[in-house]
Amino acid sequence: CAIDVPTGSVTALVGPNGAGKTTLLQLAIGLARPTAGSVRVLGQSPRADAHAVLPRVGFVAQDHPLHRGFTVAETLKLGRKLNPSWDEEVARARVEQLGLPLGQKVGRLSGGQQAQVALTLALAKRPELLLLDEPVASLDPLARREFLQSVMEVVAETGMTVLLSSHIVA
Repeated sequence: CAIDVPTGSVTALVGPNGAGKTTLLQLAIGLARPTAGSVRVLGQSPRADAHAVLPRVGFVAQDHPLHRGFTVAETLKLGRKLNPSWDEEVARARVEQLGLPLGQKVGRLSGGQQAQVALTLALAKRPELLLLDEPVASLDPLARREFLQSVMEVVAETGMTVLLSSHIVA
C-alpha cells in the first residue's frame, strides 16, 4: 500500500481489530521490519535512517507503555533527556492544564491520565508527525473526548501532521 498523509492534517486509519493498523504504524516508526517492499516516513527509512527520522516523529502506543514506578515529574525528566528537541514549556503547561500531580506515580494514575502523560511526552518532543495507535481504545467516553480534543488543539496551534488508528468508528 502507499499512504500519503497531507501535512497539517489529522488522518485516521479505521478498521476492525486485526486489519493491520498497528502493524502499519510499527513499520512507520521502525519497530517492525517489512517482509516485502520498503517504508518511507518523511522521505526516509525509519530503520536505516532512524537517527534522521525518529527525532521528527512522535508515537503513542495503544497500551501507553510508561514506567509505572516513575512519578510524572520523573517521566518528564526522562522525556527531556531522551529528546534533543524537547520543549519543557509545552510539557509543563500540559501537565498543569490537565491537573496531573507531578509527584504521583504514573502507575497510580487513571487510564485517561496515563494516556495524557503519554501524549504529553510525544507532543513535548515537538514532532512533525504524530502517530497514535488506538490511543483511546481503553478510555471511557469522556477521557476519549478530552484526549482527542488535546490532539486537535495541538494540530490547530502547530500544524503538526497526525496519523491515528482506531477500531472505534464513533
